[in-house]
Amino acid sequence: METKLSRKLNDLNAVLLNFHDSLTLEPELFPDLVADNIKSGQIQKFEFTIELLWKTVQVFLFEVDGIDVVTPKSVVKEFVEAGYCDYGTYELFIRAINDRNQLSHIYRQEMAESIWQRLPDYACLAENVFVTMKSRIGEAL
Repeated sequence: METKLSRKLNDLNAVLLNFHDSLTLEPELFPDLVADNIKSGQIQKFEFTIELLWKTVQVFLFEVDGIDVVTPKSVVKEFVEAGYCDYGTYELFIRAINDRNQLSHIYRQEMAESIWQRLPDYACLAENVFVTMKSRIGEAL
């Protein structure tokens, strides 16, 4: 029987692959209009990935450790306090959430460009958190 956590992890895996694939495109190899659309698509995939990532961690913490938290930052805080990641990962995860929030509320080209440059770091973050959860689930089986 598939659990809510296994569904979330499967969805997250697919989103991570899609996000990673989008980052293999090099916008500077295209005309400006196309490059701008590639970057916009990559940023949108980042937003979707981070949203699903924190929600998956939320379900993970509840199903594995019985920790019930509801906000993105409290989820990340509990993830580090439960020993699943170090403080550096915590800081990067919080920065990713803050960047996602900024993009959702205020759009400025220079801000988007700055966030776009951090997308490879955020892709690695999401992959590492995913692997951490998958390995913990493997131990529980």
